[in-house]
Amino acid sequence: MNPTNEKVFQPAFEVIEKIEQAGGEAYIVGGAVRDYISGRPIGDIDIATSEKPGRIQEIFDKVIPVGIEHGTVIVRHQSISYEVTTYRIEEGYEDFRHPDEVTFVKDINQDLARRDFTMNAMAMDRHGNIVDPYEGKKAIEKQLIIAVGDPVIRFQEDPLRMMRAARFSSQMNFNIDLGTLEAMNEQAHLLQNISIERIAEETVKLFSGRGFDNGIKALVQTGLVNHLPLMNQVEMQPNAPKVPLQSWPEIIVYGIRIGIDTTIGNWARQWKLSNKVKKEAEHLFYAFSQFTTNKEVSNLLVYRLPFPLFEAFDRLLQAAEVYEGSLVEEMKNKHEKLPIFSKKDIAFQAKDLIQMYPDTPKGPWIAKAIDEIEQAILDNRLPNDYEKIKEWVEKWNPPENNS
Repeated sequence: MNPTNEKVFQPAFEVIEKIEQAGGEAYIVGGAVRDYISGRPIGDIDIATSEKPGRIQEIFDKVIPVGIEHGTVIVRHQSISYEVTTYRIEEGYEDFRHPDEVTFVKDINQDLARRDFTMNAMAMDRHGNIVDPYEGKKAIEKQLIIAVGDPVIRFQEDPLRMMRAARFSSQMNFNIDLGTLEAMNEQAHLLQNISIERIAEETVKLFSGRGFDNGIKALVQTGLVNHLPLMNQVEMQPNAPKVPLQSWPEIIVYGIRIGIDTTIGNWARQWKLSNKVKKEAEHLFYAFSQFTTNKEVSNLLVYRLPFPLFEAFDRLLQAAEVYEGSLVEEMKNKHEKLPIFSKKDIAFQAKDLIQMYPDTPKGPWIAKAIDEIEQAILDNRLPNDYEKIKEWVEKWNPPENNS
């Protein structure tokens, strides 16, 4: 295993070389090093350097000053963005997130000392050599999540790190070191100081990891679950899903399924989720309810459920042990054969209905009639043909009795 042969690292090594040529020092740090050593796909690559932001701006032509006060700029190289941050030590976390004081230093080891977990406290030079003062590589080999230094201090600095530990336990399918776990238990109450938006981001990543059961176990063991809105209503561990859930809409519907007594709207409010999440959860809840009632993938289910949510719906069924296997292909096939894809596709519209009964006052009967036409077409009881629909409508009771 030689990182100098990895194409993903080459442009970053070029950035580091340019800093070195200018008299500085730089390393790849954090998640990219961790993921390389653990054999995981490598995402964003961050760089730590001995040089201050002003010097980096002198060295490179394309620099975006995103956080100069904390020593961070974005360097653009070969159409790739690299977050380049000056080595630093931090003191005081009055807001439980940002340090009150940042001091720039020249030693990479001092910089690594401020990081959360040993597996994230490694650095790699452009020759592939690893700086590993806290034995992060050994932690990865043992599949352990271990806080850097005193875990109590790490979590007091930023309590979200406790959720990150649970999330990493899920994503990497690692266990949490006993000392780190005990500190999480002791400091779990500090999670109430963290914005729900930050907690929500970690929570959805936790539920989507391949070791999600490990992550849920950590939430329960440490008491963190007691500080998660609505999730503290049920025993999460025995009610854990059978497969990972990849999105908040899935988590919401699954939560209601296992007995969390609330509405989708309340989920969205308490977790400060977007209207898009709320709408998708409503679609999934309808489809889930239809399937559990009728035990089939009906035309109506496929029609009402947006196509991009088919796989989410499939995961929900498996997570709740409602159906074994996958229904995605069946749903796609049914979707292709639908007689209509929306109300706009119906050959007979509200205006046609009004034209048939011009003396009947407009009212709810119109929407009700169109809904019945829609349902009959989807059930294959009625062709989507203007004359056929008109003939079908004429056989109803007079509309004034349906107003």
